[in-house]
Amino acid sequence: MGGVEVGGAVRGGVRRRFAGVFAALGRTFGFTTRRGVINATVVVALVCGLVSLLRGQDANWDLRNYHVYNGWALLEGRLGLDLAPAQMQSYFVPLLDVPYFLLVQHAPAPLAGFLLGLLHGLVFLPVAWIAWRALAGDPRRDWLAPVLGLAGLASAAFLSELGNTMGDNSTAPLVLGALALTMPDEDGRWRTRAVVAAGVLLGMAVAFKLTNAIYAFALGLSVLAARAHWRARTGAGAGLALVALLVFALMAGPWLYRLWETFGNPLFPQFNASFQAPLAQPVAVADTRWLPQGWVEALLRPLLFTANPYLVSEIALLQVMWALLYVVAITAAVVWLARRRRASAAAASVPAGAGVRRMLGVFFLVAFVAWLSMFSIHRYLVVLELLAPLVLWLLLHAVFPPRRAGRIAAIAIAAASAVALAGWNDWGHAGWSRTAFRVEAPTAAMPGTVLLVGGEPQAWRVPFLPPGPAYASLGSNFPESPAYADRVTGMIQARGGEVGVILPVAMDRRAESLGRRNRWAGTLGLDTGDCRVMRWLVGRSRSLVLVEPAQSPGGRCELAQAAGRRVDTANANQAILDEATTVLARYGLQLDGAGCKVVDSRIGAQSHPYHWCRAVPLPG
Repeated sequence: MGGVEVGGAVRGGVRRRFAGVFAALGRTFGFTTRRGVINATVVVALVCGLVSLLRGQDANWDLRNYHVYNGWALLEGRLGLDLAPAQMQSYFVPLLDVPYFLLVQHAPAPLAGFLLGLLHGLVFLPVAWIAWRALAGDPRRDWLAPVLGLAGLASAAFLSELGNTMGDNSTAPLVLGALALTMPDEDGRWRTRAVVAAGVLLGMAVAFKLTNAIYAFALGLSVLAARAHWRARTGAGAGLALVALLVFALMAGPWLYRLWETFGNPLFPQFNASFQAPLAQPVAVADTRWLPQGWVEALLRPLLFTANPYLVSEIALLQVMWALLYVVAITAAVVWLARRRRASAAAASVPAGAGVRRMLGVFFLVAFVAWLSMFSIHRYLVVLELLAPLVLWLLLHAVFPPRRAGRIAAIAIAAASAVALAGWNDWGHAGWSRTAFRVEAPTAAMPGTVLLVGGEPQAWRVPFLPPGPAYASLGSNFPESPAYADRVTGMIQARGGEVGVILPVAMDRRAESLGRRNRWAGTLGLDTGDCRVMRWLVGRSRSLVLVEPAQSPGGRCELAQAAGRRVDTANANQAILDEATTVLARYGLQLDGAGCKVVDSRIGAQSHPYHWCRAVPLPG
């Protein structure tokens, strides 16, 4: 008995000690007070900024293709001069790219990375605020809301874009801020100022990134589905739509009008099957490779892309949240139907927060269906994944009694967050240097026209090359028409006939990564003795082998690429030149027999060399 009493006393002491810690955290970061909201938001944003610094310089494909070029091109007025140097993405609305370009031009690159992470971390505030509203009536909501907001940030899509320029994380605070502001009070009323502010945020989000249109559509329907008088719902929905459309027109309208005026298509070259702009083929130009094939696959999509992330993404964004939501949502629907059949005819009182939860549910479901039918690209789900822990919490409380639901939800959300964190993947980073982008210029004078050949992203170099040329892409993802070819030929003739060609250089990035790992292993002393950690890494990878100390030049363990995993850079570069020869021949050009030179350029500390060539007319 004495041992039991001692054990109970110890456990009680531990509980009391942790209760004090939790109480202090609640006072500092809980949503009971405005100071707690500010403290939590500032800390989360700062942590996201620091994590962004740790990830390194953003070097994703989109940045190398168009985020740098588009911002520069808008500032320099290049719309009528260049011809799709950033491929079809050259004509996306460039507003979101301008601040980043100006920042990396005038500030150290690490500062730009920190500020991007800080901006992305601010999404915590609307997520946690939505949770606080949806949990009305729950005595735990003052600390539960920030916890669920933090869990939202531990999602695969958000983590993959933390601190990068792809735009989904950057516009998520605007979309979720609009959702938070459009949630009515418990009497089913909206404040005019809140609706106007929500419309401003929503219009900005769509102007910055057109894919956010699915969330604008979902938010409009969720307002119309709210628990309120139909006049109030209609007024709020109309006000939200009108303000959002006005802001979108003011921000994106001038650019879309310039595209219409220049090319005959305000979304050039997209949807050209309808607009028939002459410089592009009359096709839709939509990325349909990710869409589900048939109704069965569409209905099972959350389970399928949980099991195989490559169904909806070029990189593996590991998560289990969507499978959990799918199973629990179906279960909750069945339970709701069963309870409804057993319920009495008497009208039950509406619980606190029911209206907000209804709006949230409609928004989440409509946005997911719109995403599934229009894109089915994982990273466009950032907004919904930020809300997913809250939605899972609410669904589980609709299935189980409160105490049991809380325990199950805590385990499920913690497990989902752990999977996303353990499988953290991203779109490409480089080591830091003070200058984000450095491009060595060719030694010869710049010609009047420079052609960027192939589908690799190359336009990021253009702003940092000597001024003078006009740039055009050939053999890229742009749907070139005969009129496009004529325009390129006209550019060359009008600018003196001299042509430069920029081609990528094949690099073995795996070898670079192994070099960094081996250096870290040496720094940490992991490459001596039995090299246990390095052997463990090799055992978990099909692409790695361990070079034993006896075979290593340095007499230490080294990681190396397995046979068949090495990149033959010589053959790869010859293939690049051969492809360029084929593309240029369609334009009556060939590479100059004097050959191409390899010129250095860098993103952060990472080398991205390029071939600089001259092109001359084909004989005859």
